Amino acid sequence: MDQEHYKQHKTQRGFTYSYFFSPPASQKPVLFFFHGFPSCAYSWYKEVTFFKGLGYGIIAPDLLGYGKTDKPTDPRYYVGSGLAQDVIDILDAEKIEKVMAISHDWGSRLVSRIINYFPARVSGCAFLAVGYGPPDSHNANPIAQSEKLKQMVGYDVMAYMHFFTEEETPALIEEKFDSFFSLLFPIYPSIWRDHMCVAGGAKKWIQSNTKTALPSYMPEKDKEYYKESLLGGGMTAPLCWYKVLVQKYCHDDDAAVPAENIKVKVPVLFVPFNKDAVVLPIFGDTAHAHYVNGEIIRKDLDCDHWGVLSHADELNGMLLEWLEVVG
Repeated sequence: MDQEHYKQHKTQRGFTYSYFFSPPASQKPVLFFFHGFPSCAYSWYKEVTFFKGLGYGIIAPDLLGYGKTDKPTDPRYYVGSGLAQDVIDILDAEKIEKVMAISHDWGSRLVSRIINYFPARVSGCAFLAVGYGPPDSHNANPIAQSEKLKQMVGYDVMAYMHFFTEEETPALIEEKFDSFFSLLFPIYPSIWRDHMCVAGGAKKWIQSNTKTALPSYMPEKDKEYYKESLLGGGMTAPLCWYKVLVQKYCHDDDAAVPAENIKVKVPVLFVPFNKDAVVLPIFGDTAHAHYVNGEIIRKDLDCDHWGVLSHADELNGMLLEWLEVVG
């Protein structure tokens, strides 16, 4: 992802975004890539290289709190309606009416709110690992739902969120970043089940400075890129994506979603990652059964949470097949 393709835009809310941009060739659609935690636009480099080479338009931003985009540390700025408006401002600046949205992890929450607030700007959605997240004005706090999810799947998939929303967590991660990186990008998928999904497990891992070798999909140069990107701005802003959910901001924000926009009316591709111990396929399947009115296609990848990196070739093939049908 050549730096010459990066642009900047200041949104209506006053935040400057950095984003990779490549215009489409001929009548190809524009693909908008939404990353998750703890990542940045660079995490899509394999997908961007592939689709740019085929003539698709590309927009891949460092989302709020990441990379070279602004990093406010007040969680209220990370509500869905505000993040969605930021994206629309970028589209307006580039004079792009509609995009095909491709999202992973927290990026799927943002795409969900764009669907809710600006449905006319999305032609289709590819949800990777994390599916559509309907607005929840009654209980938008996932930690509060952890017991219900535990009963559903047999263990606490939200256990790590307690640690991620504690005040001292950013400093601890910054101090022991290599340990944090080993946990978030695990060499074995079982590490998440044994440590992220156990009460106090994530905190204990990092406090004890536990480290492992890098997984095969993560060359040392890529780790250093992420490390520089994340530590350059600190971890307080990225963790706001979690904090906003445990405070009341999302509760109130979700209540403002127009009722007629709660359901998804465009084509959806859902690609669950079957070895992801936190984001289980059943979560996306359940939401989609209730909230997707458009055509939905499901294609599984046999990988952990980071299939965008580890299984990029296979994933690109799935995305291309879907785009050639609906795009």
